[in-house]
Amino acid sequence: MASIAQNCAKCDRKFLIIDQEQKFLSEKNLTLPNQCPTCRQTRRLMLRGERTLYKTKCSKCGTEIVVSYNPKTTSNTILCRKDYDQYFLENDPIIKDPLPNI
Repeated sequence: MASIAQNCAKCDRKFLIIDQEQKFLSEKNLTLPNQCPTCRQTRRLMLRGERTLYKTKCSKCGTEIVVSYNPKTTSNTILCRKDYDQYFLENDPIIKDPLPNI
């Protein structure tokens, strides 16, 4: 099989469908793509939903950080990486009370 050059149905950019991709698609009884890899990836990402990032400050040290949840609506304490790691070391039950030696 030779590589197929095709124009994207969405952006009209030229893209290749290589031999390995053609073989894989034929084994799975799937049709050849009509969109370029970039447009296909964009379509997949749109199915996931939009993600929003928020700037806020660490509630312990005041360092500016970026988080993926809205600090105005969350009831959780917002910590920077350094303070979170310290909090985890101090409060993790596995680290504090490891399993007894058998």
